[in-house]
This record gives sequence, C-alpha cells and structure tokens, in this order.
Amino acid sequence: MYTKIIYPTDFSKNAEKAYEYVKKLKDAGTKEVVIVHIVEERKISQYWDIQQQIEGSDSGVTREHAVKKILERVYGRLEEKKQELQSLGFKASILVEEGVASRQICEAARQVRASLIVLGYTGESLLRGFFMGSTVRHVVELSPVSVLIVK
Repeated sequence: MYTKIIYPTDFSKNAEKAYEYVKKLKDAGTKEVVIVHIVEERKISQYWDIQQQIEGSDSGVTREHAVKKILERVYGRLEEKKQELQSLGFKASILVEEGVASRQICEAARQVRASLIVLGYTGESLLRGFFMGSTVRHVVELSPVSVLIVK
C-alpha cells in the first residue's frame, strides 16, 4: 500500500520517534524511503550570524559558506540513516532542499511519487500552531499523499 515513503527529519526527538515507525513499515510492505531534510532560511541566517560574531563581520564569511557548513553536518547524519535503512532491506535515498519545510516536503512527495509522508508530531502553543506544530499542520493541509503523524 505505502511502498515509497518520505521521511522528513530535522533530527529532533520527535523526528527520531517517527524514524522508529519508518523502520517498522518494512513489515507493512514499504520498499523505499526517501530521507528529506529542509534547510530553512532562518537556520542559515542564524548560523551565518553566529559565524560573523565569532569571526568578525569583516571575516569574509558568506551565505554560501554558511550553507556549505550546514550541509556538511547534515549529510553525515542523513547518510547514517540511509545506511541503516539499507541494512534493513529498504531502498533508501537522501534529498536535501532549501526553503520552507512544509512546502518542500510536499513538493518532494510529488517529485518522487511517494505514497506516504511520515512526520514527527511537534506540539506548539494554541496561538502559534493550534496544538500541532505549524510545519506538520501545513504538510497535512498541502500534502498530495497520506500523512502519518507520530507522537
């Protein structure tokens, strides 16, 4: 039924809970997992600001440098997950995009023709995210496929 799934991760505790469910989906017939990580502008800006504070604003640290450093750290962690999934018998791949997480996750699902997105639940305040994290809420609203939210 859900042979190809998207597993978006931000490496949070909730994303790790979702990862445990992803591994269990092998028994339900899942054959392929696309591990997705979205680098959001605010994370790039935060990293860039920190680097400029550490090295000085005239150090020549560029936005491109900030993105490169973030991606170096991200790819190592994603590769570990990919290898683990492959050892469990999944076909696994990595997709890293830059942009708004909810939009990029849904676009990834369209691009790879996934049948399911598996997301970790993120609770936020009522005013900010209506008891469901805003990224999760937007994925549910925008997704072209079914969404499994793991709490």
